[in-house]
Amino acid sequence: MIMAGRTREAPGRTRAVVYALLVHLAVIAFLVVSFRWSELDTSYVVKTGPHVIHAFMVGPRPVPRPTPPIPQPRVAPPAPRPAVRKGPSKTQLARQKALQKAHAKAQALARAKAEALAQAKAQAKAQALARAKAQAQALARARAEQAARAAARKRLQAQEQAAAARARAKLQREVAQAAARARQRAAARAAAARAAAAAARGVVSRYKALIEARVSAAWVAVPQSKGLHCIVRVRLIAGGQVVSARIVQSSGNSVFDRSVIAAIYNAAPLPVPHSATKLQYLNPLTFVFTAPKGSSP
Repeated sequence: MIMAGRTREAPGRTRAVVYALLVHLAVIAFLVVSFRWSELDTSYVVKTGPHVIHAFMVGPRPVPRPTPPIPQPRVAPPAPRPAVRKGPSKTQLARQKALQKAHAKAQALARAKAEALAQAKAQAKAQALARAKAQAQALARARAEQAARAAARKRLQAQEQAAAARARAKLQREVAQAAARARQRAAARAAAARAAAAAARGVVSRYKALIEARVSAAWVAVPQSKGLHCIVRVRLIAGGQVVSARIVQSSGNSVFDRSVIAAIYNAAPLPVPHSATKLQYLNPLTFVFTAPKGSSP
């Protein structure tokens, strides 16, 4: 910082020294010009001889002191003259009026745009609120309809379950009744079958004895037939006619067996019941034919 201060002070000092030298030179020049050379005493000077110049020693030249710079008075700038206002011309007035009209029109248009924008925003807000309200109402209706459908489904399920329970109960009753009726019918059929079997056994036993007697009466004894017997199966039709006669179990004597078959055909028509139902009990009729005790040996 000291070096910087010295650097700033050096130009000012040099300038002061230069100014002082100039001032001293000007003073010396002034003295030289204003000095009167005629007033010097030149009587002792020999005029015929060479000219001798007498020098007077004045003394050492004084060192000029630097004079401080004379501050220059600050001259205030001249005050500006007041401008003379002139009235606007017709063209300027017309232009100003046109500008005012355009400005008013722009302001009116801006206000109209702002009002339209505010109205559009309000309308959009109202529409958004209306849409939101409609959506909320639609959602509420949808939820209500969904709840109603759910309740209806529950009621329908309950009704279906009740109907299914009633149907199962009815089916169970019907099955039980059908089973009871089936058991009754089965019991009735069993009773009827037992009765029919008893009747058939009675019919078969009675007519079987009659047929055996008729065949025995028509049989012709054969040699060595004493103690022989065979089992015969006979199929009959209405009226006692023989359809077929076949030895089921032979006696061991083919002559005896053939004689029995011949006796069956010779004894036809055999005694049979008139009822076709009772005749069914005889078909096929199987009986054991035994040689009578009085047959030849």
